[in-house]
Amino acid sequence: MFTDVTFYRLPGEEFALRRENLLSKIPENTVTVLFAGKAPIASLDEAYPFLPNRNFFYLCGIEQEESVLVLIKRASNRVPDADPDDLSAPKALAPELLSRTEVRLYIYPREPEKEKWTGRRLSVEEAQEISGISDVRELSVYESDLDELIESGLSIAWDETDHSHMHAALEKKSAQTEQFDEVIDISSVVTLLRMVKSPREIEAITRAVQVTEEALAVMKEQLHPGITEREVYAILESEMIRRGSFFQGFKTIVAGGENTLCLHYPTPTATIEDGQMLQIDMGARAAGYSADISRAYAVSGDGTRDRRQQALFDLICECKRTALEAIRPGATLADVHEATKRTAAAGLRHMGLIPPAEPDPAEAVKKYYWHNTLHHLGLDVHDVCDREMPFVPGMVFAVEPGIYIPEWGFGFRVEDDVLVTEDGSEYLSHPQR
Repeated sequence: MFTDVTFYRLPGEEFALRRENLLSKIPENTVTVLFAGKAPIASLDEAYPFLPNRNFFYLCGIEQEESVLVLIKRASNRVPDADPDDLSAPKALAPELLSRTEVRLYIYPREPEKEKWTGRRLSVEEAQEISGISDVRELSVYESDLDELIESGLSIAWDETDHSHMHAALEKKSAQTEQFDEVIDISSVVTLLRMVKSPREIEAITRAVQVTEEALAVMKEQLHPGITEREVYAILESEMIRRGSFFQGFKTIVAGGENTLCLHYPTPTATIEDGQMLQIDMGARAAGYSADISRAYAVSGDGTRDRRQQALFDLICECKRTALEAIRPGATLADVHEATKRTAAAGLRHMGLIPPAEPDPAEAVKKYYWHNTLHHLGLDVHDVCDREMPFVPGMVFAVEPGIYIPEWGFGFRVEDDVLVTEDGSEYLSHPQR
């Protein structure tokens, strides 16, 4: 199977719906400004790869540097009371408030000379199609337009989590206006919107999962004792790139043997010896959305696990079953984590790693159970969330119980992506057996 996500993206109407949702939660007489950001400089004239601010991208789908999204919500117009004796007056025009909203997108214009060096910029028409925004303007008029909006008496709203240079400039500008004390932070509102995925978002994550699993399948066919971590890394990256995932959700983790005891092992250079375990943690991206899959393989002639490896794999799978049973509407991250830790503690006690007389197994399990069981998944691999919010249908999680046993010289996690449904949960990925 070959899943190609090179040109896959969500339609403009999806972003339009998100903007409508946000605008419905913002007070009237407000101008909201969000920035795409700019790639940080790596060295001299070389920049790191650019990825737009995720809240900005969530609301318009634009991936071009220094673009600006402006959402305007003006004071409502009160519709006059209809004359009850005027039979021609539409009854729908009884007294009601109708907010006036406007959306603008500011982008750099096409410049053939600059594009010779840095690549083709979006045309106005392309930006309109991607974002679903009809009013697309040149970036050069953004400052004057914003001054006019502020001078008209609109309050300012922004994303407090944005640390871009353009956001810093807006903070400086707002400090010079009377509206500074009335600035609204929309980041928590956008977080709540991002926590619950639409059907199109779930489809995007599913495609990212498919790319990830296909890359794993290709790599597994080439796995053998004596292969190096860097060779495994190169195969996985190559296969994801071949399918159109040029920038992954996070740096792929490839760790063999004792390196599995480093959760985010950064330097895949070692040789994987016969009989060692191999930890993979990776996630392709599709339409901006990330997968997050972890697999643990025994690297041996026939791929079978030894007694300890199998015992640990079985316990982690049992932990994952516990987590899946606990994931349902109304549950919380803490509920699932605590239930899974209880399963881990019971298993570790059975394996002799927690003494039978241990008075506090919930505390003792922390020696081997090092990280949280699950996290929200979406535009960010550890997606934004309110950690106390009960689960609702449409939330997506990466579920990753992991147990690490230094005295055995290895440990690992087995991770899959899971959707909350109306009556429980279901896998978006295919669990490792």
